[in-house]
Amino acid sequence: MGEGRSKEYMKVGQTEVITDNLNPVFVRYIEVDYTFEERQDMRISVYDVDDFDPKASVEQNFIGAVEFRMDQLLMAPDKTLTLPIQGYYTSLTLSPCNPPENLGNVVIKGNEKKTGSRTMYRMQFRARGFTQPAIFYRLNKQLTSGQFVAIYESETSKRVDTDLHDFKVVEIYSSELVNDNENQPAMIEVFSWSNKGNHKSIAKATFTITQALERVPIRFTPTQVIEIPMSDKKDQYSFLSYILNGLQLALTIAIDFTLSNGVPEDPKSLHYFDPNVNQYLKAITAVGRILENYDSDKMFPVLGFGCRVPMVLDKTSHCFALNGNIFNPEVPGIDGVIECYKNALRIVKLNGPTFFAHFLNYMVDMVEYETVTCKMNKYYIFLVLTDGLINDMEATTDAIVRASSLPISIIIVGVGDEDFTSMNVLDADDEPLYSKKFGKFMERDIVQFVAFNDYKNDPLELAKQTLEEVPRQLVSYMTAKGISPRRELLINMNNYSFFEAQKMAIIQSLHGMGFSDEKIQEILGRGLPENSTDLFKTHAFNPYFRNLLSEAASQMFQQYPH
Repeated sequence: MGEGRSKEYMKVGQTEVITDNLNPVFVRYIEVDYTFEERQDMRISVYDVDDFDPKASVEQNFIGAVEFRMDQLLMAPDKTLTLPIQGYYTSLTLSPCNPPENLGNVVIKGNEKKTGSRTMYRMQFRARGFTQPAIFYRLNKQLTSGQFVAIYESETSKRVDTDLHDFKVVEIYSSELVNDNENQPAMIEVFSWSNKGNHKSIAKATFTITQALERVPIRFTPTQVIEIPMSDKKDQYSFLSYILNGLQLALTIAIDFTLSNGVPEDPKSLHYFDPNVNQYLKAITAVGRILENYDSDKMFPVLGFGCRVPMVLDKTSHCFALNGNIFNPEVPGIDGVIECYKNALRIVKLNGPTFFAHFLNYMVDMVEYETVTCKMNKYYIFLVLTDGLINDMEATTDAIVRASSLPISIIIVGVGDEDFTSMNVLDADDEPLYSKKFGKFMERDIVQFVAFNDYKNDPLELAKQTLEEVPRQLVSYMTAKGISPRRELLINMNNYSFFEAQKMAIIQSLHGMGFSDEKIQEILGRGLPENSTDLFKTHAFNPYFRNLLSEAASQMFQQYPH
């Protein structure tokens, strides 16, 4: 297994030895801890064993090796990779032979190791009859010896009424509390809290999960009791379970082109052309390379905001397609994203202000449409790259609250040295966002903010910090919606995509304005960077009309065919 930054490998396992077989099938599994947010490079080395003395293992005949990434294995059909063994001079230098020998293939199969039950219990406890001003409780698991050991400690509850204490809902796995046996005794112990730390045990009693699910009160004395106003159980699946069952991660990228970044020709600009210093390029590469293999078609919508594009020079565009076609804004692979971004820098004019709501609502519209009309097995990740202050905070909050009920995670990477206070507010780690427009709080935490400068010298750590909340956010959505891991085709019930639906809607509007099919197809054939009938009308009768973004993208598509 490769240790990311240094690309040094450490041994994590070894198969059994199979003798005299040209097509050996190894049955011993090699266990590897999977980490979504990190790049995990793997190598399998193949040896011809002549001496079965363990001390002689380093002297065995090294045949060759195969290398792959964990995400490639997980997203491969049937979670199976077939890779040719590459010949090397030695197992240490791994210098390729020239020419390579035909050494056969290694077939690698990936599976998730099952560790205990997925059943999770949710219970709320309410203490009645305790006159102490502040109490808390501990849940204790019974060991095979009969002793109890604490596995959970609640928050401290201050008395609501004369003798009433309410506690937050606790979520705990069956394997952690009762070894998957709902009739095994567990113990709850109540403590009187002290600000000096010498908390005092004041009551304890045993109960079973069967009783808790039936909401049978836990009684300590005739007057002291733990009530259970809420209890249920559900299957809690892992992030890996969803990935192994075909879940796709769909990446959409939005890039800040406001003037506060500095003009690209200026070496001090955040958009400076040099890839060695351009923070936008580094962030796209670090995060995009991790996510790329989790998307089956590797086509990524790329949007820009905060600038004037050649076709819309009289106003700032707050949501345009970097490839010049808002009705098909996808580009092939992360390499395509990078080239599209470079092309846009040469074409657009940086401007302002910084509005998030326009492109966020466009993205949310896309997910809402596909979630409602499609038989989905997909989760969406929005990567937003920006240099600072947001000028439409209330509208942005409304968009995020709206998105929180959908299969979406929003990742914001702040580049440069500006004030990112507003980004930390959107992160909502301390307080959930509230939308005045919708009159509600966000349903779940979906935003992760990371300042690029905190990890500017370590792209792997940047990717890790940026993506580490995605598995939890994905599982929380699936659990809340009662969605279990499943294999399903992505079948659109309306037989057209969100982008096609948007295009059909504008065509219908243009027909209503009296435009002919010929004129509509002529203009839309060149692409529109924004979804705007006004933009269409502006250029409908302009013989000099050119879509420079679309022209640049066409040349790029020839370089990166898909």
